[in-house]
Amino acid sequence: MGSKSKSERAEYETALRADLSVDTVMQRWPETVSVFQAFRTACVGCLMAPFDTIEDVARNYRLDLDELMHALRQRIDAARRGGGPGP
Repeated sequence: MGSKSKSERAEYETALRADLSVDTVMQRWPETVSVFQAFRTACVGCLMAPFDTIEDVARNYRLDLDELMHALRQRIDAARRGGGPGP
């Protein structure tokens, strides 16, 4: 079963990772929709969203993966703190 505790597994499963599908990210963290829009992707409403990962999006749109991940994390953190809609 592995050495991770139940809470560690839950944290890992809810952590933002580049291998998550875009659809999963937008469902888990709806506030990230604005980030995908700000990066001028067509991810919102795209039929490939359930299949393409964040990493795929960065590659397909020639975006810096670290920059995209940073923007997504910032938006999620801002929403957790009750921040505004920002990108």
